[in-house]
Amino acid sequence: MTTISIIGCGWLGLPLGQQLVRAGYAVHGTTTTAAKVKLLQAAGMQPHLLNVTASNATALQPALQADIAIVTLPPSSGDDQPQFYLRQLQNVAEAIALSPVSKVLFTSATAVYPQANQAVVEADAVRIESPFSDTPWLDIEQAFSADPRFVSTIVRFAGLIGGDYQPGRYFSGKPLSGADDPVNMIHRDDCIGVIRAIIEHKAWGDTFNACADQHPSRRALYGASCAMAQLPPPLFNTQPKPYRLINCDKLKQRLGYRFIHPDPVAALGI
Repeated sequence: MTTISIIGCGWLGLPLGQQLVRAGYAVHGTTTTAAKVKLLQAAGMQPHLLNVTASNATALQPALQADIAIVTLPPSSGDDQPQFYLRQLQNVAEAIALSPVSKVLFTSATAVYPQANQAVVEADAVRIESPFSDTPWLDIEQAFSADPRFVSTIVRFAGLIGGDYQPGRYFSGKPLSGADDPVNMIHRDDCIGVIRAIIEHKAWGDTFNACADQHPSRRALYGASCAMAQLPPPLFNTQPKPYRLINCDKLKQRLGYRFIHPDPVAALGI
């Protein structure tokens, strides 16, 4: 039986672990919250209560007794020192290199692409400092992809929707320009579906974009999200903003993947 370790069992990692257990995998999962330990156990996972720091790689070893590691840790300011997220993931990579894990899947972001009002593919990535971290996402990815001690696949997710998460809450009642510009989103069901497809197709040592087929306008997406959350809509302005269109042809062709929720607006309430 293949054993999978999920480093970070939050919004994505917990339901992913549940599905992997149902699919017949043995799954380890980490959480920083004591209350979640029982949730992981109820899902059939082996829980590990620990704080993934920017040092001490050996602390992760009990959670990494696996064949595959999936790293789903979101950006964090951590110790409030520069580049915590990069240092944290470099520590995770070092821990993986000291473990039985031979394959790694890291969930990255489409913020690696310039906003030049055109479609972008995996080869178009550039070193852009992330708005959620003080480190370019390419540098963060390379904590895994450049390490020769294991083989890594990077999956770059677009904006996230699904579950109780409504992205419109960040813009409710606030000015929002580029109202008619397209957005790139992906539902959590498809995040899980893409990860499972990578594992099942053994698509290691590669990089994939993951974004829903349709690109609704900011007005349509965030307006509908605010309505569902019963929040005031954004204060839309039609002044254009730079944008990018995420192309997922490689994912579809290499893995034969078809999106469960191709229309992000229709998927908001799911």
